[in-house]
Amino acid sequence: MPDTQSKFLKNIIKQNETIEEKTYTSERQHTAQAFTLHVDYRDGRQSEGFAWAHYAGYRWSDNSDSERLLLIFGPRAVEIEGHNLGVLVAEIRDGQLNSIRELPSGQQMLLRQSNPDNQPIIAAVRSYPDMESILKEIKGEDDNDQSRHVRRLQR
Repeated sequence: MPDTQSKFLKNIIKQNETIEEKTYTSERQHTAQAFTLHVDYRDGRQSEGFAWAHYAGYRWSDNSDSERLLLIFGPRAVEIEGHNLGVLVAEIRDGQLNSIRELPSGQQMLLRQSNPDNQPIIAAVRSYPDMESILKEIKGEDDNDQSRHVRRLQR
């Protein structure tokens, strides 16, 4: 029995199989500048934004097994670990980087095997101070027993 799928349908299916999300996004207009850097974590339940207006600088280091990119935003920092992070550095210098996405380990392995677009492989992202520490500071909580209540006055 001959194949019942049309050529058009085969092309649609083939396109859907090869679509992968990029590990980063940048501003599309070359004359525009990104306002914030959005960091999306692997679990999909946490995202943070860092204003480029607070950007102070970066440090890019390359160990033999992985690269590390540290970005400073005023009193906060973002640490990115992975491979091919030079692409992100170029986007930062151009003022175009909008977002980065931490990849699951399966996607990391696939990109290490075949990465024709030379996408950055973002293995881990950490922010300092973390969200829990910031929330405790906003609420006025501390680790000692006397200040467990929000904005409790000390006498």
